[in-house]
Amino acid sequence: MEVYVFPEFLPTDQIEAWLARDLRAELNRSLVSDLTPRPVQLPLLEGGELRGFLEGRLVGLEERGPLRFLVVEGTFQGQPMRVAAEWEEVARSFDLEDTPLYLWRARRLPEEKWEAWRADLDQLGLADKAVLLGDPEGGPLCRAEPTQENAWAFWLAAWRFGSRVALDLGMRRASLERAFTALKERLPQLPDSLLKRSREAEGWGKEELRELRAK
Repeated sequence: MEVYVFPEFLPTDQIEAWLARDLRAELNRSLVSDLTPRPVQLPLLEGGELRGFLEGRLVGLEERGPLRFLVVEGTFQGQPMRVAAEWEEVARSFDLEDTPLYLWRARRLPEEKWEAWRADLDQLGLADKAVLLGDPEGGPLCRAEPTQENAWAFWLAAWRFGSRVALDLGMRRASLERAFTALKERLPQLPDSLLKRSREAEGWGKEELRELRAK
């Protein structure tokens, strides 16, 4: 996983020029699996090419409102630098812990598909999960806690609505596989491709997702 690196002190009018430099730190599993504050050395890439190493210290997790960030502070070429990666993205990238489920969908979905989806929920005793998607005229982004039942509801929605929805289910791979196996036992006709779709949301609704996380 690559994360932007910023100088400790960067004037606002220089941020755009700094981003154009495309200087990133490379995070690996051994770093993020142990959050104990300690000395670290991170490879730095500029335009995708190795330019050296950030010599510094893993600070750990910092709370910023509702969000948590993995923070590393150090120096590069004698300049104080800071790396801050949103923990939810780190946890998803390295399959470290279950994180919330997100479903992106078109603003309008066919009413007959809603009826089929609700019938699926009724069959599984999950009628109360119909509130996850709201109503047919609702917005394009839904969020739920990473439980098996919520994952079931989202998979059923992806099955019924097809390409009109995309999934970004943040559960660990083992959790996803257990939940999907349990669902297949109840509904054998579900295609295996639904499990593969569980992380397909790249490019869908990223601005909406950032706004939701910031609330």
